[in-house]
Amino acid sequence: MSTLKYILTMRNGRASGSSSLLVFMFCRTSIIQRHHNPKRIEGCATLQWKSYFTVFSCLVSLMSVCGADESDTWNNPLESLTLKGHSGSVLGVAFSPDGETLASGSSDKTIRLWAVRSQKLKRTLTGHSEMVTAIAFSSDGQILASGSWDKTVRLWDVQTGNLKAVLRGHNGRVHTLAFSGNGAILASGDSDETVRLWDGRTGALRQTLTESDGPVFAVAFSPDDRTLASGGELGNTVIRLWDVQAGKLQRTLKWRRVDAVKALAFSPDGLTLANGSSRPEENTIRLWNVRTWELIRALTGHRQEVTSVVFSSDGKTLASGSWDRAVRLWDAQTGRFKRTLNGHSGAVFSVAFSPDGKTLASGSADKTVRLWSMTVK
Repeated sequence: MSTLKYILTMRNGRASGSSSLLVFMFCRTSIIQRHHNPKRIEGCATLQWKSYFTVFSCLVSLMSVCGADESDTWNNPLESLTLKGHSGSVLGVAFSPDGETLASGSSDKTIRLWAVRSQKLKRTLTGHSEMVTAIAFSSDGQILASGSWDKTVRLWDVQTGNLKAVLRGHNGRVHTLAFSGNGAILASGDSDETVRLWDGRTGALRQTLTESDGPVFAVAFSPDDRTLASGGELGNTVIRLWDVQAGKLQRTLKWRRVDAVKALAFSPDGLTLANGSSRPEENTIRLWNVRTWELIRALTGHRQEVTSVVFSSDGKTLASGSWDRAVRLWDAQTGRFKRTLNGHSGAVFSVAFSPDGKTLASGSADKTVRLWSMTVK
């Protein structure tokens, strides 16, 4: 891929420093209230939990207003390109296995397929009736799965853009998707406390795994496909580890403080599991030893909840995205903070490394996808 041009664009109509601070405090207060009292969020009127979509939209709009101020604080020396076209927040990004295509899913109910080398739009996939919250490529790159708040999972032919199947069965909004490494199984998690395992090729339902602590926000397969990790809403039991073949619960990972898991990722060697936290006072990333299931360390630095985590293909770097609008890079072995990638003017909901590790994609509430060059020192 050719050297990426550096983008230093300032968003038109950005709030002043003082007004940005006021809106930022409002947003943070609202987010904290969402965790402690889901029935009401200040400034958005009284709402029941089932109206979470409206609350989410309100928060996303507010976070978009909370752009960077006029100083150079948010400028970044790492080169990046910006992909524009979505009319809503970009909630999911994923690279195809060959690294040639980037998929992005949005609250505008569409999926866009981009040519990575030219950064041009290849096609737009439509069909979901609610926001697209998660996307994943099969291991052979022929199928793209998308999950939505319309309670369905859709399978698309990547080459033609044709819809192959609509997977129905979820009774709640679909928040997360993951293909097994061999592409044989597709896992999806929803707001109705269930994880469903589908045949990755035909879309037939294989098994339903029942949670008990609330919505499932994250799922991840171990590299050997034997274990599925799932994480969800506030509760003492936060991460569950499932035997994929047997469909049985193997273990739960607990810690003292009430928390919610919004992101999960196994390292390529399968020795580490990372999770992103949404506890307002912490906003941490936890790294777990897969052999002993003991906590290795907690990574702190994000100012708001961590929405996404991903390991580079060589396992040396961990990237994280957050409501604080930043992408952070960490040394996956030592936990040392490496750098912050600033540029988004809204919350960062998803991050993904290209297969060769040379590019990092991030999707944001500012309606854009950014491609960051990892080769620039």
